[in-house]
Amino acid sequence: MRPDDPADAVRTPDVSLIRTLLERAATAPDRTYVVDLEARSLTYGETVARARAWAGAWRRAGVARGDHVVTMQHNTIEALLGWLGLAWLGAVEAPINTDYRGDLLVHALNLTRARTMLVMDRFLDRVAEVAGRLEHLETIVVVDGAARPCARFRMIGAEAFLAGAEAPSDLAVPAPWDIMNVLFTSGTTGPSKAVRLPWAQMHAMVAGSFRMEDFGPDEVIYNAGPTYHGGAKVFPYMAALCGGRHLMRPFISRSAAAAEYLRFGVTVGSVVHDWLAEPERADDAERPLKFLLTPYRDPAAEPFARRFGCRRFGVFNMTEVSCPIRFRDWDAVVHDAAGRMSCGVLRDGYQARVVDEHDQPVPDGQAGELILRADRPWVMNAGYLNNPEATAEAWRNGWFHTGDAVYKDADGNYFFLDRMKDAIRRRGENISSFEVEAYVNAHPAVALSAAVAVKKADHAGADEEIKVVVQCVPGQSVSAEELVRWLIPRMPRFMVPRYVEFIDALPLTPTQKVRKKVLRESGVGPQAWDREAAGIEVPR
Repeated sequence: MRPDDPADAVRTPDVSLIRTLLERAATAPDRTYVVDLEARSLTYGETVARARAWAGAWRRAGVARGDHVVTMQHNTIEALLGWLGLAWLGAVEAPINTDYRGDLLVHALNLTRARTMLVMDRFLDRVAEVAGRLEHLETIVVVDGAARPCARFRMIGAEAFLAGAEAPSDLAVPAPWDIMNVLFTSGTTGPSKAVRLPWAQMHAMVAGSFRMEDFGPDEVIYNAGPTYHGGAKVFPYMAALCGGRHLMRPFISRSAAAAEYLRFGVTVGSVVHDWLAEPERADDAERPLKFLLTPYRDPAAEPFARRFGCRRFGVFNMTEVSCPIRFRDWDAVVHDAAGRMSCGVLRDGYQARVVDEHDQPVPDGQAGELILRADRPWVMNAGYLNNPEATAEAWRNGWFHTGDAVYKDADGNYFFLDRMKDAIRRRGENISSFEVEAYVNAHPAVALSAAVAVKKADHAGADEEIKVVVQCVPGQSVSAEELVRWLIPRMPRFMVPRYVEFIDALPLTPTQKVRKKVLRESGVGPQAWDREAAGIEVPR
């Protein structure tokens, strides 16, 4: 087929991280690919050889093509090799949150129907606690220790698992439509769903997270995991595509990042908050960090980039898609008249619509749900594992429904407003809970807040009221009246909450998202302070 054939525009590229690693190992086998905090390292050639041996160890343990293997571990070199070994074997890793226990752990293991689990020794007791409720699990591999006696499961220790493991002779490079991983959603409104990600989707996600053409083989990419987030897969792939290396740390630590960036010469990473807290120096811009990938609305990103001479790129993404909306270029920040920052414009190869509840397009400037699809097959999610109902609901009418409320301006810039389920309808206004929370969180005594729509039991009509649930900074406090009086001159009058409730700790999912469903269901109880009952009016 000719390179300029129109069919190429819709043909799925033959991509996977394993294919890229093989190419690097053939051309630069001795180039360093991965380093960890203990200064252990692997070259591209060593990574390929070790991953193939892991594939042999998995097969010897009874894992076959198409099997799902749950992993519960920190972000280490062994985690990378185990994932690649499974993928090379044609099996699928399902990494789960290391905070899972009880019902959440049971749900994840039973949903995947995994017969094999790899787990760190420190998490074994959690599995033992729910052993009687696990419907499919048979074998447990302890990645960092010896096997413990257990009548319920076949136990394999780390040494026995890898001892003498050899690469099978029949390993095949994954196809772009093969599932490289399943990652769990946050589960803010119900049990977590397991998203099936093809290799082509991960490649599209990596290529969309940055302008990869600006990267070179000298890049050092900070890979702080955790394994159950997409970043633990994106950053190794990013490093391989540019021929650079990535630094793996077991878990995220904001306090450690400053020293680690300097020690290892990190060039690609995120905002280092400790650097911002330091007094300004003439050589600030001479630090190695060059490229910032941040949440597009990170308020620290712009001052950080200016001070330290970094280039900043932002994207809109979720586990199910592949960075379809991103900045036009480095530092291409766009705001609307209300001060909202755009999450970017649509990338080539994707289609987007902003629609009403019947999937009918709405005019530019009007809020609606963002729905997406891609020109090429397999560059977005392949549905939810063992959950056909959720898959059908998300992929209605041939479009993936993000559940996000956005609007698009006449120049093609997309502006995120809120999750559809979290938006609040009050007296003719569609209110973003995200924006309400941003105002509340700006108070120095507030650590975290959540804004939800509520109705009193005796309230007639369709209108909702705003309740904010507030978690204070340890050692600080503010009264509900003080907070509301502080908010009134700072926020639009239609956003000023009617109810304020204080809580010791907001209910969070294992991925640290607020479980707003719980807060909505609690309604307006006696613990909620009522602005109207207190006689505080919001001036026009």
